[in-house]
Amino acid sequence: MSNTRIREGDLYGVFKVGEINFEIRYGYYEESDRFGKYNDPIPIYPNFLERPQYDNEGYPFVTEMQDICEHFEGKLLVDICCGCSHFEKGRDLIGICRCKKRKI
Repeated sequence: MSNTRIREGDLYGVFKVGEINFEIRYGYYEESDRFGKYNDPIPIYPNFLERPQYDNEGYPFVTEMQDICEHFEGKLLVDICCGCSHFEKGRDLIGICRCKKRKI
């Protein structure tokens, strides 16, 4: 068992989805999270809603835990992208939305 403590900025992993490599590092989503006694840094995924990125075919990247959009098609009571029929799993928690209405 390792005693190595994860620090903010440490590399969590590099994941290739489509033709893009995403470098995921540890950190905090909210500034207030830094001050909790048991709040260790967590992997920080891209915010594709604020900074959209697209694959070579023009489909948007999404994270599994991203809030659903107006084109959601899936099971009732699911409110994150991974429950949508348009979601195509990539690597780790990053995927691609294959909804033709969101394609650029």
